Amino acid sequence: MSDHTALPDHPMRAHWAWQMFDRLWRPSAGWVVVVGLAYAGVIGPAIEKPMAEGYLVAWLTFCAAMLGLKTIEKIRGVA
Repeated sequence: MSDHTALPDHPMRAHWAWQMFDRLWRPSAGWVVVVGLAYAGVIGPAIEKPMAEGYLVAWLTFCAAMLGLKTIEKIRGVA
């Protein structure tokens, strides 16, 4: 029960730059989330420069959204 539309074949999709973007944006976004959480939870407090509460809430919201998108993609079979 897949409701996503297949993308048309196009020569650009075979180009190395497209392949890198297509394959690397999710892992890159995941590493940004990991590094940010490490700073917010461990590194910042250890060096006595923690994130302000507003930034922390915004960052945790971003992290939750990224994990939610990944979960939705897994459920739909896209990722």
